[in-house]
Amino acid sequence: MRRRTLLKGIVAMPLLAAGCAGGDVRTYRIATGEPGGFQAEFATLLSSAMAEGSTRLEPMNTSGSVRNIELLEQRRVDFGLSLGDVAAARGGPLRAVGRVYENYVQFAVPATSDIQTFADLRGKRISLGARGSGTEWTGRRVLAAASMTPDDVEIAPVSLTNVLESLASGMVAAAMWAGGVPTPSAIPRPGYGPAGGIRLLDLSAELAVLRERYGPLYEPVAVPAGMYGTRTETATIGVPSVLLTTTDTPDSAVTAVVDALVDKASELIPKGTVGVQFLDTQTLIQVYGLQLHPAAIEAYRRHHG
Repeated sequence: MRRRTLLKGIVAMPLLAAGCAGGDVRTYRIATGEPGGFQAEFATLLSSAMAEGSTRLEPMNTSGSVRNIELLEQRRVDFGLSLGDVAAARGGPLRAVGRVYENYVQFAVPATSDIQTFADLRGKRISLGARGSGTEWTGRRVLAAASMTPDDVEIAPVSLTNVLESLASGMVAAAMWAGGVPTPSAIPRPGYGPAGGIRLLDLSAELAVLRERYGPLYEPVAVPAGMYGTRTETATIGVPSVLLTTTDTPDSAVTAVVDALVDKASELIPKGTVGVQFLDTQTLIQVYGLQLHPAAIEAYRRHHG
């Protein structure tokens, strides 16, 4: 029986219900991300893929990676999604279940803006993502890679659902998010976004610095032409998204999640996405220095043969 952990009046333990031919159904909470973002959509698909089993997931929308890790450390959720760089820097009781997909760091400006490079943002008001998000955390590393500090810009947190509005209103000159390609809530459409559409900034120079400082965790990727109405491919930064848990999570729950990741991979890819997925046993286990949960290791060995 799983140990109960009491924190601030909240008991973090699986929810029990009858079902599955008379057996108990155990439901575990998974911290996701902002509504409309890739992490939230992926968690919903994973939950749906496990909906008929004895181990189920209940998604919880949050501000993103940093908050998800806090909830895991407080034992208020059982699983959580995070950008790999945020998780690797945290360590502690966190354990990886698997690397699941590539996040594309996307930094948008109005298409008619005279901003062409990161250096052009000096003195401007920009968003590096929502407060408490992995994008905000990664964005500060990107800022440093561009030889800039927070004092060189004015940082205004903007949630993913407000990216287009913030650019259209001039609230910010540029807005960053990390997610799949395309990210539905960032696609300009009538009544949403700058009148001339948006354009993504090339982040290849900043990527080179990040790889020099932190290694291959940051990967070269490109947003294809045609995304968000752009005419050309845009080089940017890839950061893997990792599904996390803690040392307290029951082996049976971790095993069930791994089985779903491997056996139902085709059900876990959002419609219309063109981004990179890592849903096979060879890539799921590449978690960049994070420790895999012991039950995940055994499950991958079984699947790999």
